[in-house]
Amino acid sequence: MAHVAQYPWYFETDTARDALAGRHLLERYLGDHCEDRDLYPASLVFGELVSNVIKYAPRGGVRVWLEPEGEHFALCINDSGEGFSERHIAEEPDAVAESGRGLYIVKQVCKRFSYASRPGDGFLVRAVLPLRRRKADAT
Repeated sequence: MAHVAQYPWYFETDTARDALAGRHLLERYLGDHCEDRDLYPASLVFGELVSNVIKYAPRGGVRVWLEPEGEHFALCINDSGEGFSERHIAEEPDAVAESGRGLYIVKQVCKRFSYASRPGDGFLVRAVLPLRRRKADAT
């Protein structure tokens, strides 16, 4: 993993369940560094992705960070799980199913969404948020 100092925002915890506490910290950072005042899309994406970590990789730690991506930020989440495949993202979610809508929603909200298994380093999800970085942060 690269050095923490290279990321404008970074959060790490030893337990997946504690990762939800990072949502408030993320919202505060984005509120100071984005032109958009409506942070709901970022909060939604964070919550959906961290909820998946809690459900599918509950035993390990979680690292969450932001990377500059042109005029936007990419939200990156790295956990200790094995991940999922494209088949887990429904084209149209089942309206009565108890699960299966979260990744669909994330994919619809984000500018870009990608994921990769990282042997020996867990699973990485990268979601480019639809919020514009402040001009001073984008240079």
